[in-house]
Amino acid sequence: MSYQALYRKWRPQVFEDVVGQKHITETLKNQILSQRIAHAYLFCGTRGTGKTSTAKIFSRAINCINSQDGNPCNQCEICKGIMDGSIMDVVEIDAASNNGVDNVREIRDEVAYSPARSKYKVYIIDEVHMLSTGAFNALLKTLEEPPSHVLFILATTEPHKIPATILSRCQRFDFKRITVDDIVGRLRQVISKDRINIDEQGLRLVGRVSDGSMRDALSILDQCIAFSKDTIKYEDIAAVLGVVDNSFLFDIAQSVADRNPNKAVQLIDQLVMDGRDIIHFMDDFIEHFRNLLLCKVLEKPENVLELAQETVLRLKEQSINFTQEKIINCIKVLSEAHSTAKWATSPRIILEIAVIKLCQQNLDTSTESLLDRIAELEYKLANGVVAVKMDEKVPVVGIKEDNSKQNKLPEKKPRTVKKADSSTHIEINKALDLWPEIINEVKRMGKLALYGHLSDVKVEPVEGTLGIIFKNSSATNKLMVSSRSENIELLEQVIEKLSGNPVKVKCFLEKELEQNGKASQEDMLDQLIRLKDELGDTMQIYDE
Repeated sequence: MSYQALYRKWRPQVFEDVVGQKHITETLKNQILSQRIAHAYLFCGTRGTGKTSTAKIFSRAINCINSQDGNPCNQCEICKGIMDGSIMDVVEIDAASNNGVDNVREIRDEVAYSPARSKYKVYIIDEVHMLSTGAFNALLKTLEEPPSHVLFILATTEPHKIPATILSRCQRFDFKRITVDDIVGRLRQVISKDRINIDEQGLRLVGRVSDGSMRDALSILDQCIAFSKDTIKYEDIAAVLGVVDNSFLFDIAQSVADRNPNKAVQLIDQLVMDGRDIIHFMDDFIEHFRNLLLCKVLEKPENVLELAQETVLRLKEQSINFTQEKIINCIKVLSEAHSTAKWATSPRIILEIAVIKLCQQNLDTSTESLLDRIAELEYKLANGVVAVKMDEKVPVVGIKEDNSKQNKLPEKKPRTVKKADSSTHIEINKALDLWPEIINEVKRMGKLALYGHLSDVKVEPVEGTLGIIFKNSSATNKLMVSSRSENIELLEQVIEKLSGNPVKVKCFLEKELEQNGKASQEDMLDQLIRLKDELGDTMQIYDE
């Protein structure tokens, strides 16, 4: 017996086999059970979502002698006859190659005759949007008032091309793109029954690349089986599809975060030498930055990202190295490069220029890049010290960063705080000693966004609480922590777990704890500008 492709071998035979379309299959089953069957249906949706398969199941179910809970039995002579084509009462027509007026006139003439063996005569017209205007007009009257024994099922990927007069005469069902989880679940059934060994990460890659199409997923799996006879690994699937694996995307994104063009260009060279498609890689790279952006913006990005849990955790960790402005700029630069590379004679050069521009900010004068540079400068001004050094002609002012682990701020004058009572003071001091363990526990629990907000704070007793002191330049971080009660509750639970005592937590900005009447310190940038005004053109400000 000749080999049968997986998507044909595993074509759904009952409504429960149709993946991800329960809102449609349940409705059709209920119509069959209640005998409220319409005369015309329109099935819309992208490729591989089950439109034609559902139409065939429905055509057998309404004619089946021994229908079971709305499903065809697939064992009676009617079901078997429809499946093997020996019963001509179910007709499947390809509108792409039969789109003329004469083809529709043949249907119009045939509907007058009763079905030969079954209860209903069913016409399944696939890609119905391909019919000509004359053909649609010829179909219109028949579709409006067909004989009681005739049923039309129209299937299309482009419903907007169908005339409104046809749409209004059909019950419309929109087939959704199938989620990665649903595709992976179906693939597990296939590999279990066909005794195929494939790792979980590989299955998710197939589900993601198939782009919501079950047929595409089974075709990709078929191709991978031919490539690897034994266990199919993630690397094998990536090689077959010509895509790069996640680790490569993380590595090149990290080179952008580290502003390391040398490493980035080396990785691009490795990509080319491995025979990967540049345009396909740019698609994946843009999607990677989109995932990083969602990790920055969403509280629970795993609800949106159809990725493995360990991949989402790694995305959260890497997103800490980027500002939102930087990620948005990366997406913009790469998208523009992608549009150019599709028509370029050497897409590699376009990609290299884009990545070097992302690594070296001075090459990019876009608004997004300037916003990112301003955000970085504000951070350095808040965490650095002003250093003036002289050369032979021009005194130069730069920002000298503190390379210590915690980026300690210059000491300020004593703050005026309310003294906690003695019993609370002991508990707070214990929590202060455990602070490094507390934030590490937050990270271990997977709360990476919260961990990132707390990565550069001070803690001390304030008003009978454990005060978390944010720098004045980190007002956004303070807002993200204090405005969400679940963050405070989580911190208090961790503190009680590690210290054995309940301790209240409260967030402050530095300026909120300054002495009453104390004049606020001048902004460091204002000092630099004033100094430059005094020295005139003999001084330049640069980012060291």
